[in-house]
Amino acid sequence: MAETPPLFELPDAGPPAPPVPRESATVRRTRRQAEMLGRGIHPLSAVLTVTLRLHPEAPRHDDREAEGRRCGNCVHRELTGRGRRRWPKCLIGWSSEPYIEPPRASHGEATDCRAWWPACVDHQWKDDRD
Repeated sequence: MAETPPLFELPDAGPPAPPVPRESATVRRTRRQAEMLGRGIHPLSAVLTVTLRLHPEAPRHDDREAEGRRCGNCVHRELTGRGRRRWPKCLIGWSSEPYIEPPRASHGEATDCRAWWPACVDHQWKDDRD
């Protein structure tokens, strides 16, 4: 019996393309935070129900060395935790008596507050410059 020719000729595709490596959650979060800073929005807005604008006196987001209002020189940024395990968090709105959870902090790294970030509109100098 004669072999029937195929209905459609397909070119040889060669070997399959290698899978695209998936980025980690940390890499995706860092990219998202950089995009927010570029739009003038503080990265902690991603975990809040409100949008935090950057302070008008904050330095540009793409210049980490510039002087100005940054989260690192704000009274609300503190290292929390015990012993050698400590995390930078924004504790604005936190109270110990009666205990109130800080609205901008959780136990995850998504709410870690980087010292180099341009400050939000709630910034207050640690050394009372205002």
